[in-house]
Amino acid sequence: MINDTAILRAYAAAVSVLLLGNRRLKPSAGLLAGDRLDPLARLSIGQMACDAQTDLVHLGFEEQAGVTEMTDISIFVPRDQICWSHLGCRLWLSKSGTRALLLPQPHVRGSFRLAPSEILHLGFKPLDIEDGVARADARLRDLVERGVDPGDRVAIHDWPIWQ
Repeated sequence: MINDTAILRAYAAAVSVLLLGNRRLKPSAGLLAGDRLDPLARLSIGQMACDAQTDLVHLGFEEQAGVTEMTDISIFVPRDQICWSHLGCRLWLSKSGTRALLLPQPHVRGSFRLAPSEILHLGFKPLDIEDGVARADARLRDLVERGVDPGDRVAIHDWPIWQ
């Protein structure tokens, strides 16, 4: 279990800036950070998303050799009594660097954008995937290292979900 909430908070703030830009997250969408999800936890998060009718982005972390690292991004999108989920997403950033997209695994069609009130499915994947992922990774590292204040775009709380 990850105990370093400062790292989780720093990544949550940085990812929120990458995904939202200047927009403010609304109650119908959320961003979670915690341990990497095992199958039971994925089911629980999916059920929570359905019950709340809230689209969720989950940042998964693991501790490796004493270092806490973000190892997964998952999305949960409840629609029509079903919760669609995509594990193993990556951040992608254009050359202009305005807002990042969420790229699902290669076999999944399209990409996703976090809008203030929902996760939108886009019917395309960018052409320069590896370059865009590298840009997003570099930007994320920079934001985490220097620290970023999400302002009123996102409220970050420490809530122990699994006890």
